[in-house]
Amino acid sequence: MVFGALCIGLGEFLTFAAMVLAILGQIGQLSNNIVARNIRMAQITTIGTPGAPSNSLQDALNVGNLFAQDQAALELAGNGIKQRYEWGLYNFCAGDSQRDARSCTDHHFGHKFQPLPTLEADASADNAQAINQSIPSDSTFANTDYLSKYSQAAFWLLFIGTILSGLSFLVGFAAHRFAFLLAAILALLSALLIGVGAAIWTAISVRTANSLKDVAVGLTFHYGNALWFYWGAFVGEALAIVPFILSCCAGRRAKNDI
Repeated sequence: MVFGALCIGLGEFLTFAAMVLAILGQIGQLSNNIVARNIRMAQITTIGTPGAPSNSLQDALNVGNLFAQDQAALELAGNGIKQRYEWGLYNFCAGDSQRDARSCTDHHFGHKFQPLPTLEADASADNAQAINQSIPSDSTFANTDYLSKYSQAAFWLLFIGTILSGLSFLVGFAAHRFAFLLAAILALLSALLIGVGAAIWTAISVRTANSLKDVAVGLTFHYGNALWFYWGAFVGEALAIVPFILSCCAGRRAKNDI
């Protein structure tokens, strides 16, 4: 009985932790509150880095009036490039480097990661052409079809995996061995979906970061913290499978003893 209770408690703790991490990953960039605005899947800055061949995108392109004078101006409307772009699973936000002034796009399911079209839509017509010409067409950053397809697929995997993580946590409360078995199955499915979704986003991020390193245009890719949240959720769900199965077995033994 004590062993079974310990297994149940451990399984519930792991699924709860995984659920919280997955939900945090879901709310990234959904609003400007202090939590959501600091959670992102990916980030791209346009102001360069100290010591870089080009200290900003504007320096690299040798054009004027590239950046938006109002960093909180509407997105995708040709108002100028923002200093920082941050993508969540449902939308993206952009603004100044300190996040004091920024604006966000509308959020919707199946949002796609499309960094190059985003920059081109923010820039004026002439500057958009300069940006397009500065990025090699065979680079991952310019491969919008690849980034769109896989980021959208990852979205659905992470979304469904997050729902399953919540279900595995709730089902585990039912004091029945079949409920523990179902919780283990749900945890397995959640771990599988979240793991694959996180792996896809990791691959996208690595390839995008590497493609920008090869081109000195003042753009810098930063890995998002939501990505690590999802890897943590994957580990939590994967580890929860064992204690739930042991709880199921312990419950069966207890019933046979009676």
